[in-house]
Amino acid sequence: MRLNRLDPKLTVCLDALLAERNVSRAAARIFVSQPAMSVALRRLRAYFGDDLLAMIGRSYRLTPFAESLQKPVRDVMLQMQAISAWRPNFEPLKSDRKIIIEASDYLSTVFMARVFERAYSMAPGMRFDLRLLSPAFLEDLDSGAIDLLLIPEAMSSSAHPADILFRDTFSCVVWTGNTLIGRRVTRKQYLELGHVISEWDGGRLEALDEQLLAQSGYKRRREVTAPSFSLTPQFVAGTQRIATVQTRLALMMAKQWPIRVLPCPIELPPIVETVQWHKYQERDPAIVWFLGVLKAVAGDLVRARSSRRSEAA
Repeated sequence: MRLNRLDPKLTVCLDALLAERNVSRAAARIFVSQPAMSVALRRLRAYFGDDLLAMIGRSYRLTPFAESLQKPVRDVMLQMQAISAWRPNFEPLKSDRKIIIEASDYLSTVFMARVFERAYSMAPGMRFDLRLLSPAFLEDLDSGAIDLLLIPEAMSSSAHPADILFRDTFSCVVWTGNTLIGRRVTRKQYLELGHVISEWDGGRLEALDEQLLAQSGYKRRREVTAPSFSLTPQFVAGTQRIATVQTRLALMMAKQWPIRVLPCPIELPPIVETVQWHKYQERDPAIVWFLGVLKAVAGDLVRARSSRRSEAA
């Protein structure tokens, strides 16, 4: 079949070339030989009347026309992938479908273990690839590199569907032996003490609390930078430092480390954790099923916390 004389096989090659910007890497991406990809590039150049890839110095760059093709070509490929994944009947118990998820280590720690336990009881053959949040998380979702993105609502994409999972707040954690902090942290202490903060990829991706504080005009004394949320509470132990972390994570870590959990003296908006999926997967039965699992576990998490509050009252 040819669409307006363009062979669909060439569309696959074009997508790889636009993504990799290199003939050899594009060939490896779709498992064809380099000579075959070179032939495909010549045919594509002839079809569009454009070089598509232009040699600048020692590397290739996309021509302006090729850059304009990136999104529509990727969208076509994603639609085709979504169609190929559909089945008349989805049976979790018999499925071996793989779902790729990107999430922070906070969600991985307080949420995903329960999710995978629930999913296993219903679909033991399904496979899950959990990846830590990268600085390019929105591009990962947009390009189809991942199936689901678990992200705070404030950082989510407006281009794809989303659903709320649960809410959390921020709390402060200090070492149990901290001699500077009493039963509460004052705003003055919060701003004067050294902080342990979370940051990824050399500062390319900041934690939400850092962004919210900066927006409110506050600047912390940053003394230790941790590469994950779960390490942050640990690094205040044995020091007079302080850290700001999600309350659920803080309470979990307080069972393992000599730290106290205290209210944050600076009011920060609640964290609204969401799950996002690509718009072309809206009706994918496997994705729809797994979204149901995520929502069910999130509901359990919310009810458990409400129950603990009632008992404390």
